[in-house]
Amino acid sequence: MNLEENFIKYKNITLTIIETVKSAEYEKLDEIFKLRQSILDDMNKIDYSKEELKKFYLQYGIESLDKELFSRMKIKKEDLLKKLKENRKRQVGMKGYNNMSVKAVFLSKEI
Repeated sequence: MNLEENFIKYKNITLTIIETVKSAEYEKLDEIFKLRQSILDDMNKIDYSKEELKKFYLQYGIESLDKELFSRMKIKKEDLLKKLKENRKRQVGMKGYNNMSVKAVFLSKEI
Protein backbone atom coordinates (compact mmCIF):
# COMPACT_ATOMS: atom_id res chain seq x y z
CA MET A 1 0.00 0.00 0.00
CA ASN A 2 1.08 3.51 -0.56
CA LEU A 3 0.99 6.44 1.83
CA GLU A 4 -2.11 8.07 0.36
CA GLU A 5 -4.21 4.89 0.69
CA ASN A 6 -3.16 4.62 4.33
CA PHE A 7 -4.20 8.22 4.97
CA ILE A 8 -7.59 7.55 3.41
CA LYS A 9 -8.06 4.49 5.65
CA TYR A 10 -6.85 6.45 8.67
CA LYS A 11 -9.35 9.21 7.95
CA ASN A 12 -12.22 6.75 7.53
CA ILE A 13 -11.38 4.92 10.75
CA THR A 14 -11.11 8.21 12.63
CA LEU A 15 -14.57 9.16 11.36
CA THR A 16 -15.83 5.77 12.52
CA ILE A 17 -14.35 6.37 15.97
CA ILE A 18 -16.04 9.78 16.16
CA GLU A 19 -19.40 8.23 15.28
CA THR A 20 -18.85 5.45 17.81
CA VAL A 21 -18.11 7.99 20.54
CA LYS A 22 -21.22 9.98 19.56
CA SER A 23 -23.39 6.87 19.84
CA ALA A 24 -21.72 5.87 23.15
CA GLU A 25 -20.83 2.36 21.93
CA TYR A 26 -17.63 2.27 23.94
CA GLU A 27 -17.15 -1.49 23.78
CA LYS A 28 -16.35 -1.18 20.06
CA LEU A 29 -13.64 1.44 20.52
CA ASP A 30 -10.83 -0.92 21.51
CA GLU A 31 -11.11 -2.90 18.28
CA ILE A 32 -11.35 0.23 16.13
CA PHE A 33 -8.32 1.81 17.80
CA LYS A 34 -6.36 -1.38 17.12
CA LEU A 35 -7.24 -1.07 13.42
CA ARG A 36 -6.11 2.53 13.44
CA GLN A 37 -2.85 1.58 15.12
CA SER A 38 -2.21 -1.10 12.51
CA ILE A 39 -2.58 1.53 9.79
CA LEU A 40 -0.05 3.73 11.59
CA ASP A 41 2.30 0.77 11.83
CA ASP A 42 1.92 0.17 8.09
CA MET A 43 2.67 3.84 7.43
CA ASN A 44 5.91 3.54 9.40
CA LYS A 45 7.03 0.72 7.12
CA ILE A 46 6.65 2.87 4.00
CA ASP A 47 9.53 5.02 2.80
CA TYR A 48 8.31 8.62 2.43
CA SER A 49 9.51 12.16 2.88
CA LYS A 50 8.26 14.68 5.41
CA GLU A 51 6.83 16.76 2.56
CA GLU A 52 4.70 13.83 1.37
CA LEU A 53 3.51 13.17 4.89
CA LYS A 54 2.58 16.80 5.46
CA LYS A 55 0.87 17.03 2.05
CA PHE A 56 -1.48 14.11 2.76
CA TYR A 57 -1.95 15.15 6.40
CA LEU A 58 -3.26 18.54 5.28
CA GLN A 59 -5.05 17.24 2.19
CA TYR A 60 -7.24 14.83 4.14
CA GLY A 61 -7.80 17.12 7.13
CA ILE A 62 -6.34 14.70 9.63
CA GLU A 63 -5.46 17.45 12.10
CA SER A 64 -9.04 18.71 12.36
CA LEU A 65 -10.38 15.16 12.68
CA ASP A 66 -7.92 14.34 15.45
CA LYS A 67 -8.83 17.56 17.29
CA GLU A 68 -12.54 16.79 16.97
CA LEU A 69 -12.02 13.24 18.20
CA PHE A 70 -9.95 14.43 21.15
CA SER A 71 -12.53 17.04 22.18
CA ARG A 72 -15.45 14.61 21.88
CA MET A 73 -13.63 11.96 23.89
CA LYS A 74 -12.70 14.52 26.53
CA ILE A 75 -16.32 15.65 26.85
CA LYS A 76 -17.57 12.05 27.10
CA LYS A 77 -14.88 11.25 29.65
CA GLU A 78 -15.90 14.22 31.81
CA ASP A 79 -19.57 13.21 31.57
CA LEU A 80 -18.78 9.64 32.61
CA LEU A 81 -16.64 10.81 35.53
CA LYS A 82 -19.45 13.10 36.64
CA LYS A 83 -21.92 10.21 36.53
CA LEU A 84 -19.52 8.00 38.49
CA LYS A 85 -19.15 10.64 41.20
CA GLU A 86 -22.93 11.01 41.44
CA ASN A 87 -23.28 7.24 41.68
CA ARG A 88 -20.69 7.08 44.47
CA LYS A 89 -22.54 9.77 46.42
CA ARG A 90 -25.76 7.82 45.99
CA GLN A 91 -24.09 4.61 47.20
CA VAL A 92 -22.66 6.34 50.27
CA GLY A 93 -26.09 7.74 51.05
CA MET A 94 -27.73 4.35 50.66
CA LYS A 95 -25.14 2.70 52.90
CA GLY A 96 -25.70 5.34 55.57
CA TYR A 97 -29.46 4.95 55.33
CA ASN A 98 -29.19 1.15 55.49
CA ASN A 99 -26.88 1.33 58.49
CA MET A 100 -29.33 3.62 60.30
CA SER A 101 -32.24 1.27 59.70
CA VAL A 102 -30.26 -1.71 61.02
CA LYS A 103 -29.29 0.19 64.15
CA ALA A 104 -32.87 1.31 64.68
CA VAL A 105 -34.14 -2.27 64.51
CA PHE A 106 -31.43 -3.37 66.89
CA LEU A 107 -32.31 -0.62 69.35
CA SER A 108 -36.00 -1.38 69.15
CA LYS A 109 -35.35 -5.03 69.96
CA GLU A 110 -33.32 -4.09 73.02
CA ILE A 111 -36.04 -1.93 74.43
